[in-house]
Amino acid sequence: MFVYQSITGYNKSIIDLSISVDDAESGFHVAIGSGDDGGGALAYSGIMFSGYEGYIFDQSGDFVGGYSKDVTFTISTHIHDDDHVSYYLNNDLIKNNYTTITNKPNRIEFEKHGESILYIAHKADSSDAL
Repeated sequence: MFVYQSITGYNKSIIDLSISVDDAESGFHVAIGSGDDGGGALAYSGIMFSGYEGYIFDQSGDFVGGYSKDVTFTISTHIHDDDHVSYYLNNDLIKNNYTTITNKPNRIEFEKHGESILYIAHKADSSDAL
């Protein structure tokens, strides 16, 4: 089942995603993007991560780390002034300025399996609000 959460769009921001997966085999999918495609899904996904059988992949399909059943891990995305994105896995820098987003994020999509959980913390200076 896909679930969605709106967030306030900012020019610069940090979006922390804390994820706990109840079945490593089922995995997860999370996307940070914007808009609604008319059917409820994201119209634009600028940042994506997925996991399957304990492995985590970024939107390029690159293996970036691992996870275990019922052990919370954090993916932190940092959107910079020039719209480049860096991300961290459990506070370790994985990729710096790895992609450029063209739409400011205002929604998060999470493919929820079973009792998996996603917590979202979105931080930015209020002067950066769109």
